[in-house]
Amino acid sequence: MIATPAVEVTAETIETLVSTGGYTHPLFQRTDAGRPLPGQGLLLLMGGLVEQSGVLDHAIAMVEIRRVSFAAMVVAGTTVRVRLAPGASRTTSSGKTLQEWTWTAIDGADGVLATAEVLMLVNSVPHEEAP
Repeated sequence: MIATPAVEVTAETIETLVSTGGYTHPLFQRTDAGRPLPGQGLLLLMGGLVEQSGVLDHAIAMVEIRRVSFAAMVVAGTTVRVRLAPGASRTTSSGKTLQEWTWTAIDGADGVLATAEVLMLVNSVPHEEAP
C-alpha cells in the first residue's frame, strides 16, 4: 500500500471550491464550521495528492473513474491523504498499459473518507526506468 502526502482542508479551500464550482445546495451555503467540502472537491484534492506522491509519474492520462463512494463528510480542519493500491492491468495494442487503481482518502485518524476505482493509461515502463 502506498500513501500520499497530506493536505489540510481549510475553510478557505471549501469557500473557493464552492464558489468557483457554483454549488447552490443549502448544505454548501452554510457559514458555520460544519460546512462540508463537496465530494467533487475531495476528488480534486485526491488527484493532486496522487500526483504529488510521484507514484504515477509515468501516467499519460486518467481514463475513467469507475466507482466512487463517500464514507464521511470533510469539513475545515480535516487532514486528507490517499492510500493507493494497484489492481489489474493490461497492455494495449500501442504498448501502453491500462492500470486499475483504488484510491482511498483517509483522515488523520485513518478513517475512510472516500474510495474511488480509477483507470489510468500509463507508459509500460516509468520514464526514469526507460532506456
